[in-house]
Amino acid sequence: MATWKPELHNAEDILNYYDQYDEAGYSVYAGHKPDQAYCRFTYTGSDKVLGREKLQEALASVLSNPDNTNVYLLQILGNKGKKTEVLNSITFQLNKAQSVMPYQQMGGFNPNLMNEINALRSEIAALKMQQEIEEEDEDEEPEEENFLAGLMKSPQVQTMILSQLSSLFAPTQKVTHVAGIEKTETMANETEIDNEERIYDAVERLKLVDDQLASDLELLCEMAETDKMQFNFLLKMLRK
Repeated sequence: MATWKPELHNAEDILNYYDQYDEAGYSVYAGHKPDQAYCRFTYTGSDKVLGREKLQEALASVLSNPDNTNVYLLQILGNKGKKTEVLNSITFQLNKAQSVMPYQQMGGFNPNLMNEINALRSEIAALKMQQEIEEEDEDEEPEEENFLAGLMKSPQVQTMILSQLSSLFAPTQKVTHVAGIEKTETMANETEIDNEERIYDAVERLKLVDDQLASDLELLCEMAETDKMQFNFLLKMLRK
């Protein structure tokens, strides 16, 4: 018996699949089969807009948990007289399980790094979904949007933040050779010095174009400390 793989892998494609039907009702089950015991989300109303918002919120909740790599079944429901019938269905998986790479066993690789990166990606995706929901409910403040948009497009700010993030990839372990061969240090110190030089150069370049650099950097630091979700969203936009 063939094993079916998930057909959709991102929230936008799932919402587009839902949008192509006039009917508003749907059910979402964990797994490949419509087992009522594993029904996770359902909407039986007739308001298509509200149904889409509920589905969007459900997808955001799945994305917010990177450990949730379950496959789900989405059924589109329609009414035939007094009975509810399934018009169509499709499977999807939003979070993929990460395979262990051979180089993860090498000295100098931080074993928690991939987990942190995957968690950040899922958090950013969930945040993006949540922001789309909020934008449909009410308009955002124009000044705040313009400020963030300008900040995220600044090459200088991109360089500074990417320089800070590069420290995550610096080796932190020592490599020891077999007995009889001289022990060698990793290039951690050299990498750290290189990162510091890059950060210093980035700040010097920013001074040439930003006469309020100290205040702007303080605002950026405050955002990272007090509004981590917004800061992560900023990083996501910078990486595009």
